[in-house]
Amino acid sequence: MRLCALAESQNDLMKNPQLTPRKEAQQARSRKKVEKILSVTRALLTAGPAHQITTIGIAERAGISVGSLYQFFPNKEAIFYELFRQWLSETVKTLDRVKDSLPDDATKEDCVDAFLTALSDPKLNSLENWKLRMAMGLTPELAKLEEQHIHEVTIRIFELQKRFGNPPPDKMMADLMVLQNEITVRCLFSLAFLEKSPNHDVLFDLCKKLMMLIYDYPSWSGLGSADS
Repeated sequence: MRLCALAESQNDLMKNPQLTPRKEAQQARSRKKVEKILSVTRALLTAGPAHQITTIGIAERAGISVGSLYQFFPNKEAIFYELFRQWLSETVKTLDRVKDSLPDDATKEDCVDAFLTALSDPKLNSLENWKLRMAMGLTPELAKLEEQHIHEVTIRIFELQKRFGNPPPDKMMADLMVLQNEITVRCLFSLAFLEKSPNHDVLFDLCKKLMMLIYDYPSWSGLGSADS
């Protein structure tokens, strides 16, 4: 999927009345109410499974009526969508800042280290956000946004590979991106789950070495029949 197609996909989602906010909060009081709805939903996602969350429960925890909640969001999926949209936007901005800040003489290890450090920042890579990602499978519409997230990240990985002149051949590109994404996801989940572990720094170094291996195509391209 090309970037222009991604933009069209997100625009289609934004036109979906089941996911888009019913009205934009203009006044400070309304914005505060929306932020309360979002923060309460984040807390509920951390406390239990997404399918058990209800708009009634969100409203009660937020100290507002269900009617007030429905003024802004038609259902809980729309709240999940807004939380994920904000997180996706911040993730992409962070990755772009990393890419733009790397010096011309940066090594592959420098790139992987900067990339992993940025993505594993607790503000982006918290268990709370992982619960949110799991909630994105509740509906096909939400799943589309998760697909967009995966593509946005893999595109930036590919751009880093092109920078060093060592991207895999086109015939392997799609399969390799799946593998790279799966390894990146497992590394990030482990770092989030073990954030407070005394072994966190050791785990970070192991994840970096693993990512170096899978992103450094020339180092293993002779294995099997990859180049044949």
